[in-house]
Amino acid sequence: MRFALEQGDIDEFAELLNQHWKLSCMLDAGTTNTCIDQILLVCEDLIDGKFISGAGGGGFIQVILKKDVTKEQLHERLHGVFQDSGVDVWDCELLV
Repeated sequence: MRFALEQGDIDEFAELLNQHWKLSCMLDAGTTNTCIDQILLVCEDLIDGKFISGAGGGGFIQVILKKDVTKEQLHERLHGVFQDSGVDVWDCELLV
């Protein structure tokens, strides 16, 4: 993952995030739950990569958006489905 980021290869980084997610779910069924699965399902056509951080209900989902998809589009999709449940989009940036 580090090499992909250092090379500026966001597509490879996103794919590695997905592989990590799949392996984590295989190793520990507690990696995900119905709510997380629903969030990811709702936005799967907007994202290239996904990863979850944190534990015990205090975590967050990190995603790599597909090219030409904006955070506003992701926000609108999530808000349209989850309304005022607290599921939302927050700004962040990768620093390498």
